[in-house]
Amino acid sequence: MTLVSQETDAACIQREPAELHPVWSALAAQRQPPTIFLTPEWIAVARAHETTQPITLGVGDRGIAALALEADGTITFAGGQLTDEQDVIAGPGADTAVAAGVARWIVAQDPPRVRLEYVPEERPTLDAIAPVLTEAGYRVTRGRQTVSPVLDLPRSYDAYVNSLDKTERHELRRKVRRLEAAGVARFRFARSAEHAAMLDRFFALHRLSRGAKADFMSLAVERFFRDVADALAPLDRLRLGVLSFDGTDAAVLFGFALGPVIALYNAAYDPGLASLSVGIVSHAWAIREAIADGYTTYDLLRGGEPYKYDLGARERWLARLDAERA
Repeated sequence: MTLVSQETDAACIQREPAELHPVWSALAAQRQPPTIFLTPEWIAVARAHETTQPITLGVGDRGIAALALEADGTITFAGGQLTDEQDVIAGPGADTAVAAGVARWIVAQDPPRVRLEYVPEERPTLDAIAPVLTEAGYRVTRGRQTVSPVLDLPRSYDAYVNSLDKTERHELRRKVRRLEAAGVARFRFARSAEHAAMLDRFFALHRLSRGAKADFMSLAVERFFRDVADALAPLDRLRLGVLSFDGTDAAVLFGFALGPVIALYNAAYDPGLASLSVGIVSHAWAIREAIADGYTTYDLLRGGEPYKYDLGARERWLARLDAERA
């Protein structure tokens, strides 16, 4: 497939990412809620680990779309499977217009397939794109893809604990008491000077795990995580939460901060301390510290693991659109 080089929509043209960087950063920060996955820094790292052809579209001064062209001609959002949320990047009130402009640009390329994944269901993006593709003769299917639970934070940790239902509140308090009775347990967000050591500990804990969790952390995935950390740490957007137990770092949470949102991307725990619930307690104490630091959202990201709902998260869905030329 050969991409056309001329402008194909009144406001939608291909641009070099570096040309758009200041506007891109500003638009990503203005999005409500903001997400690290739509920032230029994240997309640059994700693209460095993909084999697809990058496409970056500027939609006037109102929006940006980071897309990818696969070897078989399929157009997708950029980021791949390790990017938890995908979408257009648009200024306030411009989401629908930007998405529709991107759809018209895609139609002008005449790709055999379009696959748009992990788009928040509440966003207008797929509602704007689907009719443009349908009118152009594509067979379009849409549906929910996966949950991405999120926790709205109150103003105090006590208020958070009291917001849990009776069973969850009792279980959380019981697990915290049991851990504290077994030894000296503390939680902190690592300082910049600690990042290198905590990243090493994070990977070491992953490899102490068994099954899918251990298999996930391949050398290639480790390189991706390290590149993400290197890109985000200088911007003060990397958050490594550390639970220590009797002087040993027993859990490391790998997360991000952007605006009022702190997001948990991955976590690793000492499996030898599983009976002491270091995983759920580390999350609870991360929530405590996030509230103290003024964050209003703790985003647990993709996946419907039960512990997310035990922490009181509400359900949020990500959706997918598939289109094939009729």
